[in-house]
Amino acid sequence: MIGLYKIFDAHVHFYSNTYFKFMVKQKPNRADISTELRNIAAKGHIEIPGEDPEQLAKRWIDIMDKWKLERAVLFSSIPGDEDSVLKAVKSFPGRFAGIFTVDPNSNVLMENATRRMKEDKFKGIFLYPSLYHISVNDEWLFPLYNLIQECKGIIYVHFGKLIMRPRDYAGISPVTDDEFSNPKDLITVAKMFPGIKFIIPNFGAGRLAETLLTGQECKNVFVDTSGSNSWITEHPDKPDMRRVFQKFLDIFSSNRILFGSDSGLLPRGYRYDIVDNQLKLVQEMRLSIPDIKKIFYENMAGLIDTN
Repeated sequence: MIGLYKIFDAHVHFYSNTYFKFMVKQKPNRADISTELRNIAAKGHIEIPGEDPEQLAKRWIDIMDKWKLERAVLFSSIPGDEDSVLKAVKSFPGRFAGIFTVDPNSNVLMENATRRMKEDKFKGIFLYPSLYHISVNDEWLFPLYNLIQECKGIIYVHFGKLIMRPRDYAGISPVTDDEFSNPKDLITVAKMFPGIKFIIPNFGAGRLAETLLTGQECKNVFVDTSGSNSWITEHPDKPDMRRVFQKFLDIFSSNRILFGSDSGLLPRGYRYDIVDNQLKLVQEMRLSIPDIKKIFYENMAGLIDTN
């Protein structure tokens, strides 16, 4: 709890040892994995965690306790690393909720997703349409949406500019296709699957007008506030964070905005500056205490604790 406010962070990457190994295996002409991991650590000035995800989870709990954070949504940030997040959630079920990233082009997509949602009790999935070059409204994904709706799950969908620092440090810059990065693509899907709560991270990561339109059209679409929102500096309108927040409050209201930090890399740990700056901002904007509580805790708790 920070002051009056409990914090439920909607956006934390669980960068496990297995995550980095899976990532390195995607690199062509790579050295041995140990060498590649050392190179990543040196280039990014980051730490590669040890092999035990439960120890990594305990470390994150210690970090959260230091900053007085209540709960966090942990992302399995690469397909195949679901077990790391699963172990973390099982170790601290009252503090963590799990989301896993899917490869929508995988021929075992539904088999894996069904097991993870129904047996392992993940809370939902993360989609990167521009990274995997598939539209969010492609019919291939409809069985997946049916599954998530049946399980009362949530779906994060990343649109706009995609920054993946660990891949940059590994020399595997993502090859994205902007054709699939428009939040408006979500409108048809969100209306077809009203039982799913969709979350667009990073205020739409630069696709401001399109994200606002999507939220106006679809009441089951939420937005998270995560990260430094560096896209603002490249946006033609150069809005400041106060203006961005106000635009989303006008369309989404305080009921569909979720605080997120986009934390994950060690040894930096938790990006406390994000929560501190955003809390100060909404207080300066004179949001009511009930509205602030919704954005920083209650909305995410409502999505996670319903199933």
